[in-house]
Amino acid sequence: MSFFNSEKLQATQKANLDLLQQISGKVFASVEQLSQLQFKALRDSTEEHFEGVRKLLAVRDPQGFADLQASFTQPSAQTERLAEFNRQVQALIVGTQSDIAKLTERQVEAGTQQVNEFVESISKNAPAGSEPVVAAFKSGLANAGSVFENAQKAVKQASDVAQSSFDAATAAAGKTAPEAGAKATSANK
Repeated sequence: MSFFNSEKLQATQKANLDLLQQISGKVFASVEQLSQLQFKALRDSTEEHFEGVRKLLAVRDPQGFADLQASFTQPSAQTERLAEFNRQVQALIVGTQSDIAKLTERQVEAGTQQVNEFVESISKNAPAGSEPVVAAFKSGLANAGSVFENAQKAVKQASDVAQSSFDAATAAAGKTAPEAGAKATSANK
């Protein structure tokens, strides 16, 4: 009697190929979204630079030049745009990571189920007296499953901490930018 079922093996290989295709699709979609974000940021930055040159060319007196120079030292709009870009990139990364984790988690669960079925099949057909070995093997599989679950929880917690730190840093940068702009404006007067 054979413990290996060729149909199950083929189904597993197909499931793994489907998983790889789904992960590739998620990665490509994320790269496309990132490219769109970068293109939009580049376009907005270019427009802002051209607008700045237009304003410079429209200056007719020293007071107008001083006012224009003071407006360039106020980084709040640039800082806010950069912070928003960083938030969007961070959200894209977190979303992609989460989607891939969900896909792989389902595949790992299916693989674990297949391994458990295989072990059950072996234990039913094992010779008498091999119960301690089968029990030790089952215990090892259960421990490996626990380690995997704990690792998943640790990665999730680390991801949450990183997201919280990023949010806090973004909020702090958003508060200090207007203060720096106000100080620069006061220094120019």
